[in-house]
Amino acid sequence: MKNFCLSIALAILGISATVSAEEAAAPKMPYQLAVWADVSFDDKSQVTQITFPEKDQLPKSFIAYLTNALATSSFVKPEEIDTIKSLETGVRVIVEIDPATSKAKILSQDLMPRPVKLENLSEPLYRLKGEWSGRLLVTCAISAAGRCAKPRIDKSTNAPGEIPKVLLGTLGAWRFIPQKQAGNAIDGEFTTWVNIEGDNSAPPDTFDKRIK
Repeated sequence: MKNFCLSIALAILGISATVSAEEAAAPKMPYQLAVWADVSFDDKSQVTQITFPEKDQLPKSFIAYLTNALATSSFVKPEEIDTIKSLETGVRVIVEIDPATSKAKILSQDLMPRPVKLENLSEPLYRLKGEWSGRLLVTCAISAAGRCAKPRIDKSTNAPGEIPKVLLGTLGAWRFIPQKQAGNAIDGEFTTWVNIEGDNSAPPDTFDKRIK
């Protein structure tokens, strides 16, 4: 009986080792990372300064790569800004990283006001009561005071009516570093995807049966 138990144990260990080996051998897929920078332009629309709020949390070589990429980029000005001359702004950079080759590729770089809190730099995730889950595109008009004044939600979504109301109230509490032109704060625009997870863990309103 002991020998039989030992055989089972060895077989389980063998299976575990095989699974671990397969997991290690499985190719790691490319993924996207959002990184924010603060960038200043001179009166000729040339980049004069680049800083990264999260630089202490990222590899130095990666920061050097992003700095060089931003310094040599041709930026497209946002629609709400007449010119990027003498502009101070946040820049959200979306980078695709391939762990299999250790290579990075910049997918997009958008000039917009940067959220003050680090937890607001990436796509927010909210758990809301109900069964609906999905992804919403939200755009905020950022005032010179750094407030989300007129948040708009993509009308093509089929989200229940109460979800946009909750999001509008939440985003209204965010604070942003306003864009500046010639040293003066100006109005800007901030866009982000918001992920919603439905939480239906509570009993439904119609539940009236007792457990005996």
